[in-house]
Amino acid sequence: MEDLQGRTAVVTGAASGIGAALARVLAAEGCRVVVSDVELDGAAAVADAITADGGSALAVRTDVADRGSVQELAAAARERFGLVHLLCNNAGVSYHRRGIHATYEDWRWVLGVNLDGVVHGITEFLPDMLDSGQECHIVNTASMNGIVPSAQSAMYSASKYGVVGLTETLHNELAGTRVGVTALCPAGVRTRITDSVRNRPAEAATADDTRPAHVPSGSFDLSPALDPEVVARMTVGGVREGRLYVFTDPKVKDLIVAHRERMLADFAPLDAFLAAR
Repeated sequence: MEDLQGRTAVVTGAASGIGAALARVLAAEGCRVVVSDVELDGAAAVADAITADGGSALAVRTDVADRGSVQELAAAARERFGLVHLLCNNAGVSYHRRGIHATYEDWRWVLGVNLDGVVHGITEFLPDMLDSGQECHIVNTASMNGIVPSAQSAMYSASKYGVVGLTETLHNELAGTRVGVTALCPAGVRTRITDSVRNRPAEAATADDTRPAHVPSGSFDLSPALDPEVVARMTVGGVREGRLYVFTDPKVKDLIVAHRERMLADFAPLDAFLAAR
């Protein structure tokens, strides 16, 4: 999808961080942008800034964990701009609590936003993309933690592994169509994701506040956190080139290689077992 001029893009989680940067960069490339977020004031501010710069934007409040809310987003986008050519399933949250201490409500909130939110977006927008016969694209924001497990949260890694697996399989299923798909796998980015709890709905809260506070058990050697606009431009480049993955930190390459080598090493006992039969 090389030409973005005159296309319509929907970006979730677009009130701040990577989402806001994607909305601004896409608008500068000539897209009409639907700026979606659970924080409507922030989304409206991004949309207003795009409009003030001569672009075309619409702000819509969306809770991506709620399928009905995403259905309303899709309806609003169609009514205002018609076919959505580019969907950026970007909304995400992080909760610093180890999986061994997580409550059911913790799991449902993180998975609901990070994984169900992507599923809801695909469910509501992909059929129209396929039916249109036009060049379209979906960007699913995963993470380096969707390929190499996080030391900080089993919940976050589980959700992002799901996004990567979903995106890779969609890539196979969409072969031969005019719809592309990309997994955005950022490392350090200057966003507000560590303050995600500000948007945790009351119904997803837990009454159990006695569980241990999160204490990081380790950290990766990563490059300094990037400005979200740099990541947005990398992502748009990936869409134009039809890449399946967009990585943002060259240091992640060594982490992935080491992770794969650990996996391959565990074939040695299997090989020995089969040889002895």
